[in-house]
Amino acid sequence: MTTETITFRVDAAERAEIAARAEREKISLSDYIRVRLGLRGQGPQGEEDAVVAAAGDADVRAQLADHGRRLDALEAERG
Repeated sequence: MTTETITFRVDAAERAEIAARAEREKISLSDYIRVRLGLRGQGPQGEEDAVVAAAGDADVRAQLADHGRRLDALEAERG
């Protein structure tokens, strides 16, 4: 599996805002950013999270889809 990295810089206030949004949506910061970039979220990564993912993979997908819809609505309001 090949992994590519994208790096971008944000100030402390932007990072805090992004982290707070991810926490509200109950997804990882990484997945929040991936969804914002139009990529697919990777889901939980830790050993403990793997058990949750196995039990609720459909819930995670539904949550990410809902998150995407909310982002689209928020961005439409801004624009």
